[in-house]
Amino acid sequence: MPVREAREADLKAICQLSNEINGTHYAHMPNDFAKPDGSNRDEPYWQSFMNRDDSAVFVTENNGVLTGAAAVVVSTSTPYPFLTARPRGHVATIVVAESHRGRGLGRVLMSAAETYAKEKGAEDIKLEVMAFNADALDFYRELGYGNFSFRLSKTLP
Repeated sequence: MPVREAREADLKAICQLSNEINGTHYAHMPNDFAKPDGSNRDEPYWQSFMNRDDSAVFVTENNGVLTGAAAVVVSTSTPYPFLTARPRGHVATIVVAESHRGRGLGRVLMSAAETYAKEKGAEDIKLEVMAFNADALDFYRELGYGNFSFRLSKTLP
């Protein structure tokens, strides 16, 4: 399954994939995620990872149709003075078209993200999984990912 770095011409198709994952997020967390509207509203988000020295978007395709996308960034800056300044990898978003899940595309995209991070000097890579997404959590655990922290939430009365 070939994977390649995304091009500007891929943005519309990436946004359609993004609408799929956003639909799932919205269905489970409508107070936090905006309802997808079928547009390319996420284009600036995905574009922000492209054509930079510290991030990339990788895509998979089947017969010219994009089937998956992953955005990865490697940052050496720290938001807090008590953290060490070292390259850290972060998978910002990954999505595989529902019609193509279970074919190993997620593994290919994660491998590309991990390779990219390692080439940029990162010793580790992190990502966030929504609590409702047990399938994704199982997938990442199969790839060797473990708990780093817990992000908790409370609805205020």
